[in-house]
Amino acid sequence: MGFFSIDTLITIAAAIFTLGILILIHELGHFMVARMVGIRVERFSIGMPPRFLSIQNKVDGLWIKLFIPWFIQRIANATTIEFRIPRKNPKAGDTEYALSWTPFGGYVKMSGMIDESMDGEITGKPWEFTSKKRWQQLLTISGGVIMNALLAFFIFTAIIYSSGMDEPVEGTFVGSLVSTEEREVFPAEEAGIMENDQIVMINGQSVTEWEELTGIVHDQPGKIISVEWLRNGIRYSDSITVVKETVPTAEGVVDIGMIGIGRVTEHTDLGFVEAVSFGARSTYMFGTLMARGFWSMVTGATSMDQVGGPIMIAKMAGDMARRGWLDVFYFMAIISVNLAFVNILPIPGLDGGHFIIISIEGIIRRPLPLNVKLIIQQVGMLFLLGMVLFITIQDISRL
Repeated sequence: MGFFSIDTLITIAAAIFTLGILILIHELGHFMVARMVGIRVERFSIGMPPRFLSIQNKVDGLWIKLFIPWFIQRIANATTIEFRIPRKNPKAGDTEYALSWTPFGGYVKMSGMIDESMDGEITGKPWEFTSKKRWQQLLTISGGVIMNALLAFFIFTAIIYSSGMDEPVEGTFVGSLVSTEEREVFPAEEAGIMENDQIVMINGQSVTEWEELTGIVHDQPGKIISVEWLRNGIRYSDSITVVKETVPTAEGVVDIGMIGIGRVTEHTDLGFVEAVSFGARSTYMFGTLMARGFWSMVTGATSMDQVGGPIMIAKMAGDMARRGWLDVFYFMAIISVNLAFVNILPIPGLDGGHFIIISIEGIIRRPLPLNVKLIIQQVGMLFLLGMVLFITIQDISRL
């Protein structure tokens, strides 16, 4: 399979679409809150420098600037090309809207906010970030995280409202045979169990409810159990070795036993209120799963080998795209929750790092020295770059 195969192009397009939307929404959160509390936004960029194109309202019209790449600046004898689109009743704007070359990224440059880039200055003007009250600064820093959480909530709600959901049917009839990429055939299928069969007994114990069935199986990872089932009135039985699977739950990641069967379900449509409730529960569930997974890595309970980065996200986005757009958006919602959680971590260079610094300044009632904040942010950025490099190498090794 060549690099320019259809599958590769789908993966690249899905990754750019997914990450591009998530980053746009995140930065839009910072932008909207900054404007709401009166902070001047000097630049709103999609993508990371160098800039490719920028647009800005000025008193004499709409100005468009094209930035020439450094390797052809000498040939073009220029670094930028500018042209103006005249407009009736033009109104000057403070913000330069830019499109930059690196698609996986974005930033909002606010007046009076000097970060690890050391770009900008503090003059004490009322529209600067540092001139605002602490709660306004904290709200602005949290804007991206809030927007990512809201995006996930809206996607989960829209998907379930438009497509409905499958509700389980009472009983112990087999509705489906499970398969995964790691295990195409599970023990139940190997033993001859088929869809529409009714499981009636496990280890000599009669079962009439699905919860009874799964309760017994989940407690037997790696063990051999006896299973009896009915098909067209004929009773079958066999001994089955239960496989151990690691699955995420609301209580954390746990090991359970599985034989590879799913229950019968029926499709039902949900009303708006029910869909909103489902969207909120899904956002909370994936957020808590991310938090528990992160804590498991911190404590060493989970290996860092389980961590995925941009390359793994791109691969998964491509897989979802081949399955359909609904899966792409569902995957986007999950990643949006994860992005919100990661950004709020108290690590310098992330939104959570800025949040902690602002909170400390509020407690001590004075700003930290500028050089101290810059050192903290730069150390944090080095840590993050190291983590990205490590995770990327992990991703490549798994391809």
